[in-house]
Amino acid sequence: MTIRLEFNRIAPGVVIGPHRHGVETIVYLAGGELVFQHGEGMARRATVHAGDVLYEAPSELHSVRNEGSVDALALLAAVTLDGTARNLGEMLRRWQEDDEPVRRRAEARVTARDGIRRRFLVEPGDFRSVTFTVTEVEVEPGAADAWHVHPGAEHALVVFEGRGTIQVGDIEETLEPLKGIRVLPGRPHRVVNDSRLLLRYFVCASPGTDPTIDRAPAEAPQRRLDA
Repeated sequence: MTIRLEFNRIAPGVVIGPHRHGVETIVYLAGGELVFQHGEGMARRATVHAGDVLYEAPSELHSVRNEGSVDALALLAAVTLDGTARNLGEMLRRWQEDDEPVRRRAEARVTARDGIRRRFLVEPGDFRSVTFTVTEVEVEPGAADAWHVHPGAEHALVVFEGRGTIQVGDIEETLEPLKGIRVLPGRPHRVVNDSRLLLRYFVCASPGTDPTIDRAPAEAPQRRLDA
């Protein structure tokens, strides 16, 4: 299972669709505002604000429209199943619930510890799905996460603000805006904010596990002598 990410910049007045994706898709709106139309006769409508997460069911005919005055910045996540046969019922799923397929940033659960704030935008079972969880993480200057692994889920990380570093095993990468990093299940890693500014990034996990429960401490890998 592999998380596939796509970043779209949607200018004011632009409409995308109507279309279907054929797979479960979530959209994290990093900036601006979008109107999502879907359902029978495209009669249902929801407005998605910056920081919100939108769910698009596999067989749901829908469109998105930027009715605002600034570009909308949308990060789409879907899952490639690496040749595994998909369940027909999941492929044909539409959004038939009474509530809107949006999770609001303002209503998300928040935890804060040791200079790291986590906002749980999509939790396990949200959207009646176990495909994704989505967390927004803010790391204060000088703060660092402990070495750890996520045994049960792949994580895809995209930076939206600030700079820092991520260490995955014995590899270290610089984090900067719009840079993406993939962390496979069971791979030791940690994030460090070694800058003077706030570091803010998005994490999408699949399968949709709680990243604070699907987590175990890990030893720091030995540094390579030839580095």
